[in-house]
Amino acid sequence: MTGEHKEHKIKVVIAPDSFKGSLSARSVGEAAATGVKRAIPNAETVVIPMADGGEGSLDSLDRIVEQEIALTVRGPAGDPVHTSYAVIDYEGTPTAFIECARSTGLTLIDDDARDPFALTSYGLGEQIRHAAERGYKHIVVFLGGSATTDGGTGLLQALGYRLFDTDDRLLGIEANPLGKIARIDDRDKLSALDDCRLTIAVDVTNPFYGPEGAALVYGPQKGASPRQVAQLDHGLQQLAGLIADTYGIDLQGISGAGAAGGLGGVLAALFRAKTQPGFDIVSEVNGLQSEIDAADWVLTGEGKIDRQSTYGKVPVRVAQMAKRGKQGKQGKQGMQGKQDRPVIAIAGTVGDGIDELYEWIDGVFSIQRRPLTLAEALEAETARRQIEDTVEQLARIISFNTCHR
Repeated sequence: MTGEHKEHKIKVVIAPDSFKGSLSARSVGEAAATGVKRAIPNAETVVIPMADGGEGSLDSLDRIVEQEIALTVRGPAGDPVHTSYAVIDYEGTPTAFIECARSTGLTLIDDDARDPFALTSYGLGEQIRHAAERGYKHIVVFLGGSATTDGGTGLLQALGYRLFDTDDRLLGIEANPLGKIARIDDRDKLSALDDCRLTIAVDVTNPFYGPEGAALVYGPQKGASPRQVAQLDHGLQQLAGLIADTYGIDLQGISGAGAAGGLGGVLAALFRAKTQPGFDIVSEVNGLQSEIDAADWVLTGEGKIDRQSTYGKVPVRVAQMAKRGKQGKQGKQGMQGKQDRPVIAIAGTVGDGIDELYEWIDGVFSIQRRPLTLAEALEAETARRQIEDTVEQLARIISFNTCHR
């Protein structure tokens, strides 16, 4: 190394998503930081785990969490789930950050137990109730990763709403009541929410029901049969009509109402929740832009990178923050930094169409260094080692170029 290089301490911002089924975003970042340090021992590495609002979003904020509040809620199938939510100072206010996947998530249900009419969002409602009753005036809910398609009815029941069938019998909380609801009674709704501001992380624009709605698009991914999908869609349409008649609100007209099996629509309609992309929330709370502005180069990544990554996936969103005024698909604007930063992305799998990413990402690299089965590649220690080795080689090249400018 030259003397000039020793005087300049390289700063690398490492902001990856998780490698799903293998490593958390933090584990990916820490492995990448190890690789950088091997090549450039005096480098400053800043690991900022990222997420887009789905499972793992709270984990991505762990470095700034002020308090973790534990509680036990009713899981999607009715079993007790030991969960928690985080308290973070956000916009000058102690804010409760809740992850739907921790109480109502698909990973909480075995494959053979994914009956959509047996699963409800009651546990998420309990999380929100707990935070509101403790006095938090701002509640942020990450909606990704839900197991349910109940139109948010379980959540409503947990928050004091009572649902009745056509014979005016009270519907219980033990099953998804879609298709049976004839009347909604909100006289006992949780009053603590009246003074709360809710923000929901919604990264989809699906309507409440219909061909692009919650049931037809996401129901099969959650275990619904074709017959059940049709029943769920009919139930969502019926619920939307009832809410229109009761409250004068058009659920179908709310962008993203189909998020998380209809939770997005109910929260926006009945609780005035503001919708915001999950990535925007995570990056803002983590202070990602300011860290990128002070960096020499940026490293990001996720389990698979291909042309679909251009549609709002973490690596491209991170890269857009490192580039000035770059215009992408869907009109997404790169955020303004002090100057463009080089961006490298790593992935477990690199698919077709990555040439479409080069407007923002300077290089995309697979971490696979030898032939492996899928099971071997997903093994955490193997993935960690391959990230360390791949990033070390990349950092050596970058270090060489920096030294010989």
